[in-house]
Amino acid sequence: MNLLIRTLVSRQSSLLICRRQLATEKHRRAFRSSDLMDKLRSSMPSSPRTNNQRSFGPINEKNVILGIIAANGLVFATWKFSYANLRSNQDQRLLWFMTKNFMVSWDGVVRDKRIWTLLTSAFSHFDLTHFLINNLVLYSFGPLVLNYIGLKAFFELFIYSAVGCSLAHILYQKFYDRKPSLPAVGASGVTMGMTMLYAFIRPFDSVLLFFIIPMPVIVAVGAFVAYDLYRAVTHRQGNIGSAGHLGGALAGTLYYLLKIRGRF
Repeated sequence: MNLLIRTLVSRQSSLLICRRQLATEKHRRAFRSSDLMDKLRSSMPSSPRTNNQRSFGPINEKNVILGIIAANGLVFATWKFSYANLRSNQDQRLLWFMTKNFMVSWDGVVRDKRIWTLLTSAFSHFDLTHFLINNLVLYSFGPLVLNYIGLKAFFELFIYSAVGCSLAHILYQKFYDRKPSLPAVGASGVTMGMTMLYAFIRPFDSVLLFFIIPMPVIVAVGAFVAYDLYRAVTHRQGNIGSAGHLGGALAGTLYYLLKIRGRF
């Protein structure tokens, strides 16, 4: 692990980490994921919750989402500080802690029993662009989803999507891509679950693909899922962790069918 930490630090300027990343065995590098919805912005305002949902009291949708973004920011800042601390003081303890607790891989979860990383990795970003994209999507779609399904259901969806994405990543890397030690980080699985569920709830709301092309959200989300499936099956993921995206999308779909609709 010492060697891995030095490699990560020495390559920080070019390191790109994503929720479902790929890397070569030689370099153990990670790449930033393009989020499923990083090119989509909703043009529809929030709609009121149905009468059978409880209000949040002093907690509103925006504050909940901002709280999650703040947690993401804290983890992001800690990563940056851990690199700086190693370079300046040759102290690798913090970076070692972050590597063990905020990155997810098959080896980490199964061999080393760090099961919590299935969730904690969803709050973790190395790269600023990756951090901004994921949180932009979270800020755009999070309040809409939370408004429709309520606070308790939103946190359930968050956890299921994060864990589903992590499981998809580690299973894919272990049994399909044969790179069980390859780690991943990022909130793409969460945003995938959110946007997928929103597409089921409001399929004909208009979104802008690449900020330009208007289309129904169900069409846009479906197109990105199909693209991720193609890339994962054909080993053409590049720097996009498509297997993890699919795991997050599946979690959002199952949550809608089993919890929101209550049936298949």
